[in-house]
Amino acid sequence: MVKSTEYSLEGIYIMSSILNKKIMIIDDSQFSRMMIFLKLEKEGYTNLSVPETSIEAWDEIANCQLSDDPFDLVITDLNMPGLDGMDLIAKVKGDPLSEKIKMIVISADADKTVIGITKTLGAAAYIVKPFVVHEMLSVVEAVLKDEKIPEIKGMFSDDSADIVRE
Repeated sequence: MVKSTEYSLEGIYIMSSILNKKIMIIDDSQFSRMMIFLKLEKEGYTNLSVPETSIEAWDEIANCQLSDDPFDLVITDLNMPGLDGMDLIAKVKGDPLSEKIKMIVISADADKTVIGITKTLGAAAYIVKPFVVHEMLSVVEAVLKDEKIPEIKGMFSDDSADIVRE
């Protein structure tokens, strides 16, 4: 038996508008940057930026804000040379021109204190590497839609710290 899927125009419009959101991926590991980029691109996201350094990223964020073409989402690692992820979150969230940019941290650092600090600074979600790709995509979509972040395997709890929700 073949299942038929019903699509509403409203649902297609909402998904289309999400896929056009402006997203920046920041990680000092070229492999991580490109893996996240390729997974988002394969999912249909079309407006992606992948600067090589966090300092280039901050410059691009600032320039886009000044030209009234802001990023909707920044996905960042924490441990990077130059401007680390904590400093980047603090700069973005501390600047009235960029404070509305949503931020997701993807890092190998699973320390609960670090995760709590990123949440306090304004990160919408924290995902610990390694992660399951479809779960990362679900978190990205939920953050962009301002929806509740879905629970994923290994959710932040007493014994793990894979993701923190607002």
